[in-house]
Amino acid sequence: MDFDGYVSNLTNAHASAYIGLGQKEVARYMREHAYHFKRILKSIPRSDRPLTTLDIGTTPFTLYLKGEFAAYSILTLDRTELLKEECLEAGVELRGCDLDLGKIPFESEFFDVIFTEVLEHIFSPPSIILREVHRILKRSGLLILSVPNIASLLNRVKLAFGFSPLQDADRQMNRERARGHGHVHEYVRKEIVDLCAKAGFSVVHAEMLAESPMSAFNGRTGFKVRRFVYFSVLSLFPSLRFEIFLECRK
Repeated sequence: MDFDGYVSNLTNAHASAYIGLGQKEVARYMREHAYHFKRILKSIPRSDRPLTTLDIGTTPFTLYLKGEFAAYSILTLDRTELLKEECLEAGVELRGCDLDLGKIPFESEFFDVIFTEVLEHIFSPPSIILREVHRILKRSGLLILSVPNIASLLNRVKLAFGFSPLQDADRQMNRERARGHGHVHEYVRKEIVDLCAKAGFSVVHAEMLAESPMSAFNGRTGFKVRRFVYFSVLSLFPSLRFEIFLECRK
């Protein structure tokens, strides 16, 4: 099943287990971030030899990965076990881990790693976490990494009008939330590239991601023209996009 079809067929069980949202809310989240998930799929190598891949931060997309790469060993790491039953059913090994402690409970040089939209939620210094990811990455392995761009156009506009681009501080720092903290820290491109290099990675590809103008326009209700203009600006000026996306090698 292609990704769009998968999102359309998300079950109530998947939805209720994932961050306590209803089916429609989870499907909307997956649709609005489809550009992100499809970019990950584009980066994952397709091999006749089964690969062992670790997806850090369990989402319904993790389950889709196992369906798309059925011969691969897909493991996942999360601070909760909200999707444990769904992972077990799909043949995905889920292991609980609080990355705020700065340790990843796997052996060295074992995985290719997907680590997207997670680093910004972790209280542990990013250099420590990235060194741990480097440790578990197999020799010549691939790390797919993404983080939010704090210098995005939306954030710049918020600052210009006197609003913080970050989430409410109480929400950011709340350690009791089921899915963890809000965005503790967001990044600019040079910052995250430098952090990866210092952790021992070779950054082989870096780009800025956002939804395309047409996909932002289609299938939405309200503010369609405004959204089209906004995303058209992002298409012309990549540095203003939402997300920093990297492919790194060990």
